[in-house]
Amino acid sequence: MSARETSRDYANPHRPAPLRWFNRVGQLHAARPFEIDELEQTARDKTGLSDFGDPRYREPLRQLLWSMTHEAKLNPLGAVVQRTRILEALQTRLRIEQWFTEHPEINEIELGPVIAIAGFQRTGTTKLHRLLAADPDTRALRSWEALCPAPTQSEGRTGAATRIRRARLAQGAASYMAPDFFIVHPIEYDAPEEDILLLDLCFLSQTPESIMHVPTYAAWAQAQDPQFAYEYLARCMQLLMWQRPALRWVLKTPHHLEHLDTLAKVFADLTIVQTHRDPLATTASFCSMVAHARGIFSDQVDPLEVGQHWLAKIRHVGQRASSVREQGQLRVCDVLYADLLEDPIGEVARIYAAAGLQLTDAVVASMREHDGANKVNRHGVHRYELSDFGLSPAGVNDTLGFLREMPATSSIPAMPANESENRPHTARAAGSTQDAKATGVGHQNPIAATLTGAFDLLLRRKRAGDLKPLDASIRMDGRVCLVTGANTGLGLATARSLARRGATLILACRSGIPDTADTLIAETGNPNITMRHVDLADLHSIDQLCGALRKDGIRLDVVVLNAGLMPLSDRPSAQGYEVMFAVHVLANATLLRRFIADGVLRPAATNDAQPRVVIVSSEAHRSAPPTSVEEIGAYFKYGVRDGMREYGRSKLELCALGVHLRQLIAEGEQGSPIPWLAVHILCPGPVASSLAREAPKWMRPWLDPLMRLTFKSPEEASAPVDYLACAPALAGHAGEYLHMLRPRPMSAAATDPKFAAAVWDTCARISNAHEHDPPSATGAAAAD
Repeated sequence: MSARETSRDYANPHRPAPLRWFNRVGQLHAARPFEIDELEQTARDKTGLSDFGDPRYREPLRQLLWSMTHEAKLNPLGAVVQRTRILEALQTRLRIEQWFTEHPEINEIELGPVIAIAGFQRTGTTKLHRLLAADPDTRALRSWEALCPAPTQSEGRTGAATRIRRARLAQGAASYMAPDFFIVHPIEYDAPEEDILLLDLCFLSQTPESIMHVPTYAAWAQAQDPQFAYEYLARCMQLLMWQRPALRWVLKTPHHLEHLDTLAKVFADLTIVQTHRDPLATTASFCSMVAHARGIFSDQVDPLEVGQHWLAKIRHVGQRASSVREQGQLRVCDVLYADLLEDPIGEVARIYAAAGLQLTDAVVASMREHDGANKVNRHGVHRYELSDFGLSPAGVNDTLGFLREMPATSSIPAMPANESENRPHTARAAGSTQDAKATGVGHQNPIAATLTGAFDLLLRRKRAGDLKPLDASIRMDGRVCLVTGANTGLGLATARSLARRGATLILACRSGIPDTADTLIAETGNPNITMRHVDLADLHSIDQLCGALRKDGIRLDVVVLNAGLMPLSDRPSAQGYEVMFAVHVLANATLLRRFIADGVLRPAATNDAQPRVVIVSSEAHRSAPPTSVEEIGAYFKYGVRDGMREYGRSKLELCALGVHLRQLIAEGEQGSPIPWLAVHILCPGPVASSLAREAPKWMRPWLDPLMRLTFKSPEEASAPVDYLACAPALAGHAGEYLHMLRPRPMSAAATDPKFAAAVWDTCARISNAHEHDPPSATGAAAAD
């Protein structure tokens, strides 16, 4: 008989017939309100106890009850189950305080070293947790303890029979009520369980938003200081250690990732284990788990809301974890999902070494025995797709791609080919201890940027994993390619490569017309090269170019937005905007909007001719100053010393521009998605070009020789542009970011969806405002 598969019809969750009838009958009666005073009094009546301990749990509970009443849309069964859960939590608090009162020595119990597994959902945390818990000297929370950490009076200090029996009944009930959820996240009464269930005793955790639609509570909880809840967790651990002593603890829940700093405040001897896996492999799986869980308690599950809520939540948690880790105050061991599957004991050995623990042969034997007893899909097969939740690979990449940045020395591999979702790329994503930041010494000034460029080239020569430049046999015959700034430097080298591949070229430049085209025709023997005038610092000139292309019926297969400049000091564009913003951001946004609206960029007749946009940006975007939404397009003054600051800001906004266009590709604007278009972004690395031609005179004597000696020639630097424009392997792929020829995530600031949307919207507003302006008599000099 084939294994059961989970349903993907989340809006209509599976419900056994008796439970369907229970809900129908229950709907005939008014729902019982959730009131904190009534629930507390009921808990007192059931236990005969009155002390709930630290009263700070009451405000989180009050917030939760409001959201459950007004937002969760619980069915009758869900209301009964949630009411029971809250009552049991309150009763547990009463029993815990009773044990501490009767046995004050529990307060003196030392917890020993604590290993806390804090990785996102579906990254191997359960497998790793159970491996570590197989060490007899390590204490883990068991499912039956999570349901009731305080012994009943009849059991006494070491008894567990009553609680184990209740846990077995709960396991059977969960399997009956929600077999699909049980496949995704099996509840096994005697297995190690997440300690978030102990944080739930303070009603301040991610559990409610995982199993119910409670957005108001979730937003409120995210803004709270959770330290009192973690202190209560430690109190529960003391009580459990009193019942069953051990040398150390292993904790596990993705919730910890949001609060690594708080975890470190409460547990002095702490080792954090962060697990990592490509978010394309985990996001849909976790959203599916949430949707199945919500289907237990509500008949109104919106998978699209689940997708949007958790995409934003995962991003927030990841950014917060990265921010805390960057302070360098934590002892952390990073574990890759792929490495855990390949060599689980080897990864455990690394964790023990990080924690200063000895891994004996006997413990290894126990772990191997445990690992062999746990089989994949033993309860059924979990099926899911990103599209079920209104998500796409491009959208997940843009929002969560920064999670591939490894804080450790190894890198996170891109998703294996046998995963159910489309892969963003088959190459390994770049990863180093600095992948989230600028390499070298950053790009804060010309000297720092030059040294960083030289450092990057030296580092690349020592590292493997780069993509290979395209073979000369790859052809572009019949493809129409437009390149901006193609009369010099990188743009000219890119145009030359495309011409040699047989492409039909349109060179959009401010100067060098028609000499550049004539030279390329002579060099390459390709007669299909023409030039169009455009001044990218003048919106009127851009409008004229777009109108001419539309009038001539041009359809573009590839657009390479290459033109850039680095002026000696700030100066206004034709419309009065700072010139780097005007050329790097506003001009490119206007071109893309017009090309799509005018049909110059439109679906191709065949899939292999999917149009591509290639945006030449810079790693300097990682060194950009923090930019608020209100500052986008603002005029910032600068000179030689701080010009790189504004250059980095403009490149940050340019990256964000591409990110938002990818989002439009995935979701559409006003209901009109454009999945036929790909948007790739790159930094070519340091190029010995004319970009720094406006460097001050005192800098040129050493800057020019250094660039010629250490930087790439334009021909060598054009390899990643050529790859993104032409590689057959990218057909149907929504977008990539390359640093030279190495795939790498962009900075978190560049991929912030709100910031990216604001860049796009600001540029659209500016373009529309100047749409009917008269032609400018003069414009600022823009780079070609």
